[in-house]
Amino acid sequence: MQKQFKRNGTIEFMRFVFCMLVILYHINNRLDIETTTVFSFFANGKIGVEFFYLVSGWLMAKSSLKYRDKPIIQSTKYFMYGKFMGVFPLHFIAFTAEFIMLVFRHMPNLHEKLVMLADTIPNLFFLQKSGIQASRAIITPEWYIAAMLWMMLIIFPLILRFKDKFTKLACPLITVIVLGYLIHANGKLGGVERFVFNDIVSKPYARAFAEMCGGAFCFEVSNKLKNMDFKKADRVFLTVIEATCYILPVLYSFSKWSEKYELHIFYFLAVAVTLSFSTVTYSGNLFNNSLSIFLGKASLPLYLAQSVGFTVFFAFPSLFDGVPKRYTALFFLISTFVCAAVMNVMAKPMTKAINNKVWKLTNHPERIK
Repeated sequence: MQKQFKRNGTIEFMRFVFCMLVILYHINNRLDIETTTVFSFFANGKIGVEFFYLVSGWLMAKSSLKYRDKPIIQSTKYFMYGKFMGVFPLHFIAFTAEFIMLVFRHMPNLHEKLVMLADTIPNLFFLQKSGIQASRAIITPEWYIAAMLWMMLIIFPLILRFKDKFTKLACPLITVIVLGYLIHANGKLGGVERFVFNDIVSKPYARAFAEMCGGAFCFEVSNKLKNMDFKKADRVFLTVIEATCYILPVLYSFSKWSEKYELHIFYFLAVAVTLSFSTVTYSGNLFNNSLSIFLGKASLPLYLAQSVGFTVFFAFPSLFDGVPKRYTALFFLISTFVCAAVMNVMAKPMTKAINNKVWKLTNHPERIK
């Protein structure tokens, strides 16, 4: 008998794959590694963020089912508490490590140390892309997590209030209209420093909102597919579609294709995520195993740990003088894996201390009155 897992093995494996694509993209950003006329060193690897927003939206829509017909404010509070505390231990450790390195390396007097603290405080509370201007940022890749958390605070109560009227009707419209606007206005989905809609809304927030709405709609479609009776030939065909829709974003990540195609890739990913969660394909036979689950769980520590290596590169540039870029890139990768392992061990006591309460709040919605 095949072992059953609470997590979807295909999604967990792809979570690791797209996490690595984003990390390699960030490495290329700092090193500008030479490429061929056709291929780049993951210059489009940031497309992995779209996968994470889709998955987050899907999981959020699923979680909302536990809170149906419960008070919206209390349910949202408990849901967001679980999401925030799931990230905070690793976030706090990475933030502290990077802050100490930067302060003691570059801030010779107390005044500059205090200025550094003031500049980085928004990052500690996931406010770095809210419009607060600061000259320095800690854990720069974490903008995506910050935008995700704040937009969940809007989307989750909307799902609770309007239920499938929101996920089936409003969500696909929001996704198509907002993402279409971002491509029209900026020629790409990315651009973490921009504000859109006449400089009113942070672009990372608009991007997160629209793409997680897309993930919520994918939840509805995957549930519909799950209840359909597919023949073997149908499942094989859908498996080919799923694999193709994952392979194309990976190929795009190290291509030199224009950023205007990011929206095309988002829709491919939406199809793939929908099929993976529906379990109507055969990918589960390959990925529903302990290794895939482990790799999926490792993606968050890896994502946060990458910035520690980048901070070492920034704080101690003389260490890398004359070092070939390929060896510096290898340093980034190794430091990311080592720091992720260390951070994970350090976070365990804090995680253990809060897990029991989080579990009670997020798995026992019947307590909400």
